[in-house]
Amino acid sequence: MWNATLYDKMSKERLQPSLDLVSRIADRQFDRIIDIGCGTGLSTTPLKKNWPDAEITGVDLSDEMLGKARHQLKDVTWYKRDCSSPLDDLGTFDLVFSNAFLQWLKNQKEFLENTHRLLNENGILAIQLPDFQNMAASDCINAVAAEYGSVFESMAIYHNFAIEEYYDLLITNYSFAEVWRTSYYHLLTDHKAILEFIRTTALRPFLARLASDDQDLFLARVLDALKRSYLVRPDGCVLFEFKRMFLLAQK
Repeated sequence: MWNATLYDKMSKERLQPSLDLVSRIADRQFDRIIDIGCGTGLSTTPLKKNWPDAEITGVDLSDEMLGKARHQLKDVTWYKRDCSSPLDDLGTFDLVFSNAFLQWLKNQKEFLENTHRLLNENGILAIQLPDFQNMAASDCINAVAAEYGSVFESMAIYHNFAIEEYYDLLITNYSFAEVWRTSYYHLLTDHKAILEFIRTTALRPFLARLASDDQDLFLARVLDALKRSYLVRPDGCVLFEFKRMFLLAQK
């Protein structure tokens, strides 16, 4: 289960990729927008701010996340849906937006085909997804998990393609496609802040496989690994590099 309160503790850091993605298309006009995997509405907020007159729909599977989204943004239509399945019944849109959702899906190619059908002619697809498996924090988690043997056997958290593969998939169906990667260096107070950052996302599936008594030990071991991988800077803080991929295409 998603914890909306913990997820939003790092709201400033989680929001920035959405702001950056919106800035790339801010000069365009959209009448109908859908935010797929909208979560707490954090990614929907810049959409509403930049296109206040647009009809905006947010879709997510988590009741807790949607509950917070409904509280934060009133003038948005929210739906509880499995976003990995087709959403054709919701109509078509001028902008299909998705922030930090695609990485969870095993059927990413199918998802991209489904979103193509959701778009009106000349519509825009805009996606951001963490490139977590290429981060030191991912190596820390995997190293600890490997010591648990069969508990985490055949565990695949993220299902990302290489960024070049995303471009190839997009350009097959779209008239224009653009991809890029950005590293965000988050200045955090200590290593526990890194642990809190990833606890509600990358660590969540691992914790779900452990009994409550074992979760604290697992987190402590991951914290030790993080301390070895991320150096404390001269000012006492820790720089947490977070890699993210961006996909942009026009139908």
